[in-house]
Amino acid sequence: MNNTDELVAALETRLDFIGLDKPALDRLGQAQGYVDKHLPLAMELFYRKLATVPEVSRFFSGESQMKRAEGSQVNHWKKIAAGQFDAQYVEAAQRIGLRHAKIGLEPRWYIGGYGMIVETLLRGVVHDFAADHMVLEQKGLFARGTDPAKTLADADVLGGMLAAIVKAVLVDIDHAVTVYFDKMTSDAAASAQANADKIMHAVTATGDVLQKLSAGDLRDRIDVDLDPAMQKLKDDTNNVAERLTDIVRQLRGTSGSLKIATGEILAGANDLAERTSKQATVVAETSSAMEQLASTVSDNAKRADSANVQARAVAQTAEDTGSVMTSANAAMERISTSSGKISNIIGMIDDIAFQTNLLALNASVEAARAGEAGKGFAVVAIEVRRLAQSAAEASAEVKALIEQSGTEVAGGSKLVSEAAHKLGAMLTGIRENSELIEGIARATQEQSATIGQVFAAVRQIDEMTQHNAALVEETNAAIEQTENQARELDGIVDVFLVGGGAEPARAPGREPPPRAAAPARVRLSHGNAAISQDWAEF
Repeated sequence: MNNTDELVAALETRLDFIGLDKPALDRLGQAQGYVDKHLPLAMELFYRKLATVPEVSRFFSGESQMKRAEGSQVNHWKKIAAGQFDAQYVEAAQRIGLRHAKIGLEPRWYIGGYGMIVETLLRGVVHDFAADHMVLEQKGLFARGTDPAKTLADADVLGGMLAAIVKAVLVDIDHAVTVYFDKMTSDAAASAQANADKIMHAVTATGDVLQKLSAGDLRDRIDVDLDPAMQKLKDDTNNVAERLTDIVRQLRGTSGSLKIATGEILAGANDLAERTSKQATVVAETSSAMEQLASTVSDNAKRADSANVQARAVAQTAEDTGSVMTSANAAMERISTSSGKISNIIGMIDDIAFQTNLLALNASVEAARAGEAGKGFAVVAIEVRRLAQSAAEASAEVKALIEQSGTEVAGGSKLVSEAAHKLGAMLTGIRENSELIEGIARATQEQSATIGQVFAAVRQIDEMTQHNAALVEETNAAIEQTENQARELDGIVDVFLVGGGAEPARAPGREPPPRAAAPARVRLSHGNAAISQDWAEF
């Protein structure tokens, strides 16, 4: 059973339900002449009305197309008026309904147009039917004197015709509207299915890419053609993949740069640690040397103080010796004065010789103390002592030797004067030496204080150096932690696969220098182990 047979069977069911049986079709046949007569006018009025309605007139390209549609509707209505509800009618009604659905003519316009047509037809049928019976009955339908039974019979006939016409029109409307809605429902279902297929196609393509993205494979993209409505989803998904790829590449470059930077920082920290350790050693040695220097300078200051005290004592002794020499010079003058009286005071020669001997002895002692400068004075003292002894041993010869003794005394007085003069010069030198020694002692004390300050500064530098060494150790630990974090970042980024090569990108730059040897007192990390590790291939 084909589609046309099914439609014919459905039509028969409609006809049976609405009551268009054989008698009704016969009554419709009685009205066919009236209907055919008024169909052209009804169609003309209908299409004239359509031309004034923009919502409907837009379906026609021009007046010629509207005339063709008017002619087709006349033929279609003639079949309805003839009661020809057969396969041809079904096909024609099917075409009309499909055409309405295709151009988008809503049923409201279709049903409204049928109302206008039916109005014109019914008016024409009633008018012509009444006119015909007025001629036949002379006085017309419903006129005075007319047989009521006959009038009612005529009215029943007219009512039957009108009912048959209305039923036929309703069946045609029902069939056309049913075809319209079936087509719209079918098109909507097909459109919905097509949209569902498009959505499913887009969702499947997007899901495949997202599934690979979630697995870390960033190389896949949506490269199939999608519906324009789904183009934004395609573009957004591809943009997300591209953005993730750029981010991963940047992370890889940043990770590589971070590893190189941490390696360089670690090498610099190692070098700093080594130099800090050497500096600590040098500072410690300097501190020890400064401590020894401070002790030596302190001892020198003490010795300078002792030398200053001794120089003052020597100066005092020299002053005392000068006084003695002055007294000796005065004594020699008195001897010179008394030499003329020696001959008269022989008895006193022994005493004078004794005193002279004592003075000569003291002069010898002081001359010995005076050192090289007192050698001349020592000779004089010895001579005086000899003369005194000679005077004591040969007092008898004193008189004979008075003149010679006077001469000698005069010479001795001169020598004593010269010795006193030289002793004064020596005393001046001793005083100057004492002042110099005192200045040396004072400068040595100041030097000792300055060295003490330098020693304290060196000790402070040593403490700061030790603190720097501890900071270097902490820095190395922080760098090692950063290095571990960089390796963890490598592990995270290596999960992703990106296009453009089989090996993850490295950051440009040189490899970090090798680690310096561990200096004393500074603990170093185990080095940038991540530097030697290549990226995992993908």
